[in-house]
Amino acid sequence: MNSDDRPSHCSEEEDVEETFVDDDDVADVVHYEGEEDGDDVAMDDEEEGEGEGEGEDEGGERNEVLLEDDSVQGFFAHKEPVFSIDLHPTQQNLVVSGGSDDRAYIWKLDTGEQVAELNKHDDSVSAVRFNNDGSLVATGGMDGKIHVYSVDKREKCATLDGPDEIQFVDWHPKGNVLLAGAQDSSLWMWLLPTGDFMHVFSGHGAPVTCGRFTNSGRNVVSGAEDGSLIVWDPKTAAIVQQFTSQDERFHQGAITSLAIARDDQVILTGSVDATAKLVHVNGSILASLGNATESVEAVGLCDVLPLAATGSVDGSLSIWDINTMRLRTTLRHDDSVTRVLWHESSPMLTSVSMDCSVRTWDGRTGECVRVWHGHQAGIMDVALTHDGRTAVTASDDGCCLVFSE
Repeated sequence: MNSDDRPSHCSEEEDVEETFVDDDDVADVVHYEGEEDGDDVAMDDEEEGEGEGEGEDEGGERNEVLLEDDSVQGFFAHKEPVFSIDLHPTQQNLVVSGGSDDRAYIWKLDTGEQVAELNKHDDSVSAVRFNNDGSLVATGGMDGKIHVYSVDKREKCATLDGPDEIQFVDWHPKGNVLLAGAQDSSLWMWLLPTGDFMHVFSGHGAPVTCGRFTNSGRNVVSGAEDGSLIVWDPKTAAIVQQFTSQDERFHQGAITSLAIARDDQVILTGSVDATAKLVHVNGSILASLGNATESVEAVGLCDVLPLAATGSVDGSLSIWDINTMRLRTTLRHDDSVTRVLWHESSPMLTSVSMDCSVRTWDGRTGECVRVWHGHQAGIMDVALTHDGRTAVTASDDGCCLVFSE
């Protein structure tokens, strides 16, 4: 899915009328005009002291490699694809990243300096996450192990076993309780830093693909490849609410991603069936958001306005009004959208893509306010500072880059 294409700057098109949500909606699309040559950095093959013939094709014409790098810093120790990245919640100069080199690192945002190389996993590191106060950091691997470290001491305090390949990790918003979802269709929960086992959550019939605590921490929500979405009670591991593909109104394919509204009442899910579903925790299915032509891989809910975002493998990024259930606008990347993040206390959102770009949009108007380039392969994950002005990315090219206004 990687693409070497470089996206161009964005321009606004005329708005079209809003349309009601159904699979045949026709949305307005924001296109991009060509880049100016002056925006690129030309890297000629010809350098001082080299022969005149180097860098020329058979016809004698000069070949140029045009590279554009808007990053202000980077971390390059991984050497292989980087899958997951997170920013420290209070010391926003600290980053943790993990990838297919089986390693995770803590490093500095401003200098790119390595702070700590964490213990090597026996397989790819698929998930990394700081806890709510930043005192602990967890790394989850495809080896089925989770390592937890003290951030200040740079020491490992627990190794957690039980599930098989780890798909995600998430910390309770108010305590040192860690949740993990696994390939074996289960979720596990532990108390840290002791590493005491608390619960196994069983109910999905296929690998768990996504999950997290609700914002209050009173529930756990998870999605799986069998198209099921489950709301759990973390105190007892009991199922509180469940949505399955047996209901034809719900997803008929694997769930890829989920987002939870600030008040924990509404959940948005994306699926390989090319739709997003908006559901209420009381069991109601509120809407099917279906204008994508391929899998919906990324979803997000805005905290300050009733807006939702859905990103697809077809490169579309759609903005929805969840009060009226109407499609507002469709924006576009040049390849699959892999991650969508709404900014804190703002109607702005940032998306990343396999087209190697980072784009920031105004969710109210659909205007693309910023485009950053620098990666040479698709972007797998992104984290934002609290003010939304700096993004740090994890890429298939083995690099982590920092972009800032």
